[in-house]
Amino acid sequence: MRRPLIALSAAAALVLAAGIASADPVSVPVVPVPNYAITSPNVTQVGTIPIDGVGVSMRTVTVGKQVRAFVSGAAGLSIFDATDPAHPGLLGHLPMYNWENEDIAVSQDGNTAIMTEFDGLFYLHVLDVSNPNTPLLKGSMVLHAAHTVECADPHCNYLFGSEGQTYDITDRANPKELPSAQSWGELTGAGGGHNVHQDAAGIWTSDTDPLVVFKETPDPLHLTVLTRGSITKNTQYQHNNIRPRADRYVPRKDKSLGGPLRDGELLLGEGETNENPDCTDSGAFSTWRMVGFDRGVRMEQIETLRPVSGNYTNGDAAVSEIGCSGHWFTQKDAADGSILVAAAWYEHGTRFLKVDPRTGKIRQVGYFQPVRGSTSQAYWMPGSDYVWSIDYHSGIDILKLDQGAKEPTTAQIDMSWLAKAHVVDSWSSIMRIVCRQNGKATPAQLAQLGVVPHHR
Repeated sequence: MRRPLIALSAAAALVLAAGIASADPVSVPVVPVPNYAITSPNVTQVGTIPIDGVGVSMRTVTVGKQVRAFVSGAAGLSIFDATDPAHPGLLGHLPMYNWENEDIAVSQDGNTAIMTEFDGLFYLHVLDVSNPNTPLLKGSMVLHAAHTVECADPHCNYLFGSEGQTYDITDRANPKELPSAQSWGELTGAGGGHNVHQDAAGIWTSDTDPLVVFKETPDPLHLTVLTRGSITKNTQYQHNNIRPRADRYVPRKDKSLGGPLRDGELLLGEGETNENPDCTDSGAFSTWRMVGFDRGVRMEQIETLRPVSGNYTNGDAAVSEIGCSGHWFTQKDAADGSILVAAAWYEHGTRFLKVDPRTGKIRQVGYFQPVRGSTSQAYWMPGSDYVWSIDYHSGIDILKLDQGAKEPTTAQIDMSWLAKAHVVDSWSSIMRIVCRQNGKATPAQLAQLGVVPHHR
């Protein structure tokens, strides 16, 4: 495993030293690992990109005809040419200590990236990534406990922090937090949560309880609340909160709220309950009904999908710091008209789901469960059936779902959740403990990992 890491680091050095153009990226090793995971027959593991440090989060932006993947890990930021997701090339790498940056933010033009971390204090880093060969740190600031941030406008001049803050980073070298009266949490009454997500129509949904749906009128400092929705099925820390087909939404002309859901009337969310080692009431993916949201009708939860419950000897997480928990997901339209979801589920890997866009009903249609790993994000690559699965252990697993292949049976799916495959191992357990301890591990834990502490 170490040789590919060295090769990747050397490739990054070549990019930075030689100034290779973004159109000519350095190839990165995609390493097949035998007996690495439990997979359904319709899922293929193309290989693994072992990045230098654990993988945590990712975002893609299309610049011209090039798909750029911004992958954040504990050792910094790597930018890949992912136009061909099965044969990526490394454009550039910025080495910097960073834990955890759970949800990297990137402007729509691909020029600015935002990374956050918490190590005793919370930090925000503003990066100039306009030249992907040479990403640069432009400015930093100490946050007031914003775990994640999102670009609040296309050029990323303003940011929304997860705990309700709004930041002005117009001056990239001197980011600043705006007064609370101008914060999105104060303006919407949402307070703070774990994340805030903007859909394809520009509408925002906050991960709070209740969830708050709002829009900018006309800029990030002027917001209007549209509706709210109470969490009723233990799905707190709902990452993403994606409204599929939001850009196709057409308000109903009649006052009827019944009948099948229409495009833009469904919300998807995946809950993180990573301090609960029992799958019975944790780690859920959920759907929400949003009919009439734009005229104040409250959202309602429809259905949840949770892992099959067992115990730590046959599938459930072994320690409470990990828990039986979902994390970040992405979605796209499936070939059969349903909504296809790739969802990260920590030690249960990447789970493929189909959601009925008219009823919100959920079913699992595939899985990739590493024998040794803990998945943070599962990211559909634009215009393809490939998924980059960002993992705390392996880095990046490249997967492909065959939509035309036979789907696994219910029995096979149940067995995959409960497979006796040492799914939770000491490495994965410790890495999640490190996360929950704000990036601080004991010397004994680090020694068990074979990690030499890095001092800033």
